[in-house]
This record gives sequence, structure tokens and C-alpha cells, in this order.
Amino acid sequence: MTKIAKARAAFTLVELLVVIAIIGILVALLLPAVQAAREAARRTQCTNQLRQLALAAHNFHDTNGSFPPGLYQMPFGSAPQFRGVTLFVRLLPQMEQGPLYDLWDQTNPLNNTNGGTTSLTATKLNNLLCPSDTIPANPVSGGSGRFYALTSYGGNGGTRSYDPQVATNDGIFWVIGPGSQTDPLGQPVRMPDVLDGTSNVYLFGERSHFDRNHDTFAASLTPSGGAALGPIGGTGWWAASTGRLAAGEVLLSSFAPLNFKVPAPFSLGGTMTPPATNFAGYQYYNDRRISAFGSNHPGGANFALADGSVRFTSNQISFLMYQRLTMRADGQVVD
Repeated sequence: MTKIAKARAAFTLVELLVVIAIIGILVALLLPAVQAAREAARRTQCTNQLRQLALAAHNFHDTNGSFPPGLYQMPFGSAPQFRGVTLFVRLLPQMEQGPLYDLWDQTNPLNNTNGGTTSLTATKLNNLLCPSDTIPANPVSGGSGRFYALTSYGGNGGTRSYDPQVATNDGIFWVIGPGSQTDPLGQPVRMPDVLDGTSNVYLFGERSHFDRNHDTFAASLTPSGGAALGPIGGTGWWAASTGRLAAGEVLLSSFAPLNFKVPAPFSLGGTMTPPATNFAGYQYYNDRRISAFGSNHPGGANFALADGSVRFTSNQISFLMYQRLTMRADGQVVD
């Protein structure tokens, strides 16, 4: 007698393809949600770090009667080699970095670069780094065997902080001291100097370390005197100690719109307005990019205000309102 084999239950090819398609759709839906959740966590961490930075500045003010200068710069020699102490160095004790501050040579700040990658200036401070910021290397070489660690944040330098020889000094921080090119006899800002109200003026904001177009100019242009351009990922030394342009490492401004990026690569520099086909022509864009607030958070950037609060500013903010938020005493109402 012939036995009839029972048919085994199994997926058909069509059913298998349907299951794979459904899994693919679920993954495609889930991935953006996971990425959004991670970015929300990073943005929250960045917000907390800015709040702690603002608190450090307030504690400094309580102790010293003013905020720290953006950069206290002193010239050395008959042909000055500018050397200075940044606002972040001054805030080290308030950021629980008292032992590092105690080691700092404030008489000749260049001595703090001794030791290469193990120098004081190469010390990486995680609370000065936004988790969403893209930084290729940290610390970075500053030439001549000196290394500097980076920060994702900058002090509010007003409506123009770079080039420091034409800085407007209308924010909270700028360059003072004998080596200052705009205000050698200047004094640090005090709370009463913030006439527009501390809730209407930025104290600190973010810096973006990503700009491929800028990097093509930095790699292609040869300076006609002065310092060579560097990639944007190597800008923002929290303990910049030397050089006339050191203010560009720690100060940001509203000289360009929020999250300003260079509009085209070097190969298309002639199509930009104004055109940028050589080193001199690119200075228009370089000065704006070096001093621009920005971030890798979608849609805008975090800012700490002078009252200690932290707010997210959208890229869609009007340029006029944005500039008003960087001026401490312009007398205009901020809505």
C-alpha cells in the first residue's frame, strides 16, 4: 500500500519577499527615530554644558566684579609677538579645573605650550565639546611643535570679532591689554554694562567645525603675507596663547548669519559675489566664517544668554534681530 506524504508548511518565495520588504520598511522608519532620539540627547547635553559655562562666568563675575576679558593680550619684543590669556583659561577655576589653572604661566603664556601633545594648552576639556560637533582631531598642531585643544563654544564678541584689528567690541568679550589693536586700555564687561538686559544678550554660543568649501580654499591658497589659512576643523583653540589673530579662536560674532558656510569651493570661487580667486579676495569670506556662530544641530544652534539661561536660536532668525542679540547696549528692543 502506497503512503501519501504529508505536505510540509513553508514560506513561498513571494511570502519571504513580502516579509523582507516589511522588515526593511520598519527599519527605515525606525532609523530616523533612533537618530532623532540620539540628537535630542546630544542637544540636551550641549544645553547643559552651555548652562554650566554661563554659571562659571557668573561665578567669576561674583568673585572679580566683571566677566573675564575675551583675551588679555600683551606684546613681547620690539616687533610684538602677541601672547595672551583667553576667557576660558580665566574660567578654569569655576569649571572645576583649579589644578590646571594653578599650573598656568600667565606672565609668558607661550610657556604653556611646552610639552607638545602633553602641554597645558593641549588639554582636552570634554565640557567644552558639543557631542554633535564634528572635530577631525583634538588637540591640533599650531606649528612650531605647539598643540592646542579645541572647544565647540565661543564668547559673544558682538557684531564683529574677526579680524581683531577691526573688532567692534560691542558684545560681552573682546581683546584688551597692551597688545589689543582696538582697545589697549579697555576693561572687562560688568553686569551694569549690559544695558539691553541680560536676558536679551548672548553670552556664549556654538561653533561648527564643518565646512568643506572653506577647507578647499585653505588647501589651495597661498598667503601674501600674514598667516596661512587652516581647515575649519582646526579652529577654536580654547587656550590660544600667541598670535595677533588669537581672538578668532575663542570669540564669535554676528558678522555673518547664523551657521554661515562658504557658498562654493575654491574651483568656483570666481562665481561667488564678491569673487574669491586669490588670498586677498577670500578674506571677505574667511573673516565671516572664522567668526560665525553655528552648530551641527538641525535647524540652528544653542546659546547661553547673559542671565544664565540657554535657548536654541533658529537659522531662520532675522539678521537684524540676530545682531541685536549680540550687542550689549544698542538700545533696541528684542522681541
